[in-house]
Amino acid sequence: MKMKKIIALALALVMVFALAACGGGGDTNSGSGSNGGTTSGGNTTTPSTSGGNDSGSGDSGDTGTSAPSANYTMTKDDGMPQVSVMLPGFYGGEMTETRDTDGAVQKAIEDHIGVSPVWQFQNSEGYGDVMNMTLLDPDNMPMILSFTGAISTTIINAAQNGAFWDIAPFIDSGDYPNLATCSQDLRDVFTVNGAWVAIPKMRDLGRYGLSYRGDWADKLGIGVPETVDDVYNMLKAFREDDPDGNGQKDTYGLEVNGSYLGWMDVIFTWFGCGVGWVEQDGNLVPVHETAEFKEACDWIRKLTEEDIIRPDWPSVGTDGWGEATQKGQTGAFVDTLDGGGRRQWRYYIGDANVPSVTDTPSPDPDHPNNAWSVMVGAINGHTACTNVYNGGFLITKAAAKTEDDVRACLQFLDKMNDKEMRALANYGIEGVSYHIDEEGYAVSDISDVANLPSQGINQAQAFLPYTLEDEVQGKPDAPGEACAEAQAAARDKAIIDIAMAYEVQSPTYVSENSNISTKISDAKVRYCAGVDTWEQFQAAVAEWESLGGAAIKQEINDLYHANQG
Repeated sequence: MKMKKIIALALALVMVFALAACGGGGDTNSGSGSNGGTTSGGNTTTPSTSGGNDSGSGDSGDTGTSAPSANYTMTKDDGMPQVSVMLPGFYGGEMTETRDTDGAVQKAIEDHIGVSPVWQFQNSEGYGDVMNMTLLDPDNMPMILSFTGAISTTIINAAQNGAFWDIAPFIDSGDYPNLATCSQDLRDVFTVNGAWVAIPKMRDLGRYGLSYRGDWADKLGIGVPETVDDVYNMLKAFREDDPDGNGQKDTYGLEVNGSYLGWMDVIFTWFGCGVGWVEQDGNLVPVHETAEFKEACDWIRKLTEEDIIRPDWPSVGTDGWGEATQKGQTGAFVDTLDGGGRRQWRYYIGDANVPSVTDTPSPDPDHPNNAWSVMVGAINGHTACTNVYNGGFLITKAAAKTEDDVRACLQFLDKMNDKEMRALANYGIEGVSYHIDEEGYAVSDISDVANLPSQGINQAQAFLPYTLEDEVQGKPDAPGEACAEAQAAARDKAIIDIAMAYEVQSPTYVSENSNISTKISDAKVRYCAGVDTWEQFQAAVAEWESLGGAAIKQEINDLYHANQG
């Protein structure tokens, strides 16, 4: 298989993440592409865990939903350059007088970087809409515009119209060593009309997997699953063998829903499907054209027909995603390992105080009598890779009017990745909001991490490189340590979408994918739920092809073959 750049991307990213610890937050992507690209719900970042660029999901607060105000002052009175930056806010009041009351965090940033950021946090709810409004209002544009999730057609169209700076010549100068660690292959994903327009926010490759109730499995004598058959047998036992011991058949094997289909994409990889696209006979084809895809769909359909998953799952939304597992109604969860496992496990040992159903002590020595989770990154030696990045940063020509402005923006974004800034983002100021214990770990000195004075500045970090030597880190608890181990084991088994660098260069994908992708995702749900026949699914595929899918395939393959030389 000739995959030159794609293999290089996989190897480069595995190298980058080889030492990565379990990050704190979760993915903010939503929705699926024509092939149901893997996405995820939101998770939480706290200073008690290490690293990570992912978003929090706490109280968003009143950060506003209007476009940012104008009248930015781009140079401080002392001559220090200023850069305006728009970011999603998850707690409310990020970098305002309600948090950084004495300005110590802002001063620490300015002293280290030599640039003064003008922060503008917008409510994370509806952030994409605010960003789109901002792109339509050049008079009120920030210099640095952050986007979340995958690069959108709106951004691509703006880039094609010259809205953003080509950052390649600046970064290639060698003045920004952290940003320069971005691989060429990932640069290609953000190259539009020959210009590298966005700096990605990096993520851990091995975040997706299976999490399940360890105490249920222990009670039923079930070992750690390695194959699809192992998973099926465990889920069937969770449904039929009374794992909670209440004498009733009131539990299900796997928590699923019909809105967020990332769990399907993970399962597809267990059967040998690619993520998004795969190479067959020298061409790239969407995974829904593979025999392995149908085998995986038939497996999910079997879970539905045998009542192993709740029969009404297609109508279940993402509200409360995970609650059925928390409440003991289901025993397993397929999503990010930290979302499906670590958040569940911490729920069991937190205020909920969920007792174990077995007398065997939990692997958490601090909570031996509570329920616990087991996290498995790969089944049959495969799992779905994250989208490699979770949003990114654009430097706008409307606000960053000169090359000196661009250099100031890049200096800010580059040095925000230094270990000093990572410690500031995660823990605040040493001696004020945290201290280092005798083991060398950071210990928070504030009772509510939501009130950390530096809360939110991690949204300005690209995590290039993903980890650094001698980073300040908190001591992991049992859930965090288990999550980190599972993610580390999954990194070299995570399958990357090999077409991601070509999608943004396909004109039809850019113009039509968001309109036609639901043809496949909706049909996939209906078939897996036992509503439609396979012939009806194929009819939906034919409709997708007629509406632009065939053109997308041709354009992506033209790009792919040209890349093979």
